[in-house]
Amino acid sequence: MFEQLFEYLHFAFRQRAAFTAAVDTLKEIMSAKIPFTKIGAAFLAVVELFSAAFWDTPRTPRGPELDLTGYELVFEDEFNGDAVDTDAWSYFAIGSEDQISFRDGAMVMKGEYKTEGVRGEGWYAPDIGLNQLYCKGYFEIRCKVFSNTSRRDLWSAFWITLNGEELKADVSKGGPGGCEIDIYEAFSDNSRNLDYPVGITPAIWCNGIDDDPDTIDGVNFGQWYSNDPVNEYNTYGVLWTDEYYIWYINGVEAMRTDYGKGISQVPEQVRVTLCIPNCAPEKMTRTKDQSGDYIVDYVRIYQLAD
Repeated sequence: MFEQLFEYLHFAFRQRAAFTAAVDTLKEIMSAKIPFTKIGAAFLAVVELFSAAFWDTPRTPRGPELDLTGYELVFEDEFNGDAVDTDAWSYFAIGSEDQISFRDGAMVMKGEYKTEGVRGEGWYAPDIGLNQLYCKGYFEIRCKVFSNTSRRDLWSAFWITLNGEELKADVSKGGPGGCEIDIYEAFSDNSRNLDYPVGITPAIWCNGIDDDPDTIDGVNFGQWYSNDPVNEYNTYGVLWTDEYYIWYINGVEAMRTDYGKGISQVPEQVRVTLCIPNCAPEKMTRTKDQSGDYIVDYVRIYQLAD
């Protein structure tokens, strides 16, 4: 219905989704399907959705609450110890053990510039992944995100990906053979001139959707509000089912998708990462004397009970 308008305005997927949701909410208001006591909140939602469509601003999760009926807890790490449990986790990327510490029942992942790091001078940040692979279920983290200042700064993430396999077309097969599920990444919201994240960004990536086997295709679902994510604990999760990937923020559905040629059907690895941008140190917006922390209270995984 709006395809020509979307093409004219060069709307990305996330903007199209916000615009469509705004129109649908307006229709519900006009048809009196929304109770009178909730009309004010509905109009505010419409304003926020149109803002997200035209100015790419964050959205508030407004979907159903998380229901894990039929699921059971199959993994939990409360990070109450004084070291990473290497029976459960492995180290990856350009981080090291001395960049992870524990305090007040949480894991603290530090990003910092080292003049004499194990791989030479440069930025270092921790990246750990579960040794056990999982296929489908609900995956949740409770954390305080890294205080990122721009796309040329470190950022925190919680994600699921293939273990040791590149996301090539003959592997991913457009999704069923594996994909990258970004449960969240946290970037500063430059469109609102803030110097730290006000929410999180979910995304999904797979290969083999189009005719170019060297191109990884994906969708960035835009930014979604959470409660002061740098200074307060929030939960971010994804429910990976046979039909959808469904994202939750503090137990409320933000969005869902079946993007690709089908849902991933293979076991994948859960990662907790403080990411380093692919740019020269002198182009970083963070100065070399500015370290920062990504604080994780827990990671939990639930799967359908037998």
